[in-house]
Amino acid sequence: MKSKYSVGDLVYLDKIFTPEDGGKMYKPEKDIYATVVRVDKSVSFGYCYQLKALCNTYLGGIMYWESDVTRLVSTAADAEEEMWKTWGDQ
Repeated sequence: MKSKYSVGDLVYLDKIFTPEDGGKMYKPEKDIYATVVRVDKSVSFGYCYQLKALCNTYLGGIMYWESDVTRLVSTAADAEEEMWKTWGDQ
């Protein structure tokens, strides 16, 4: 089985982790977009992702399970294709 997201993909999170009060997921006040920087597979729970927020929001220092990621915004391949459309071979 292949992971749903790949390194370089841009994803949207509607809840993020905080280590405060023993650790919990919460809904932030603003939309959180993040880039996938690492993909790991566990035997029991499937794929998990290390994410880097595009803003200065701290994502709790954890790996996010596939079910924690709300949706894909764009793939790394889409971003590269847009760059070529915009800048061409200049």
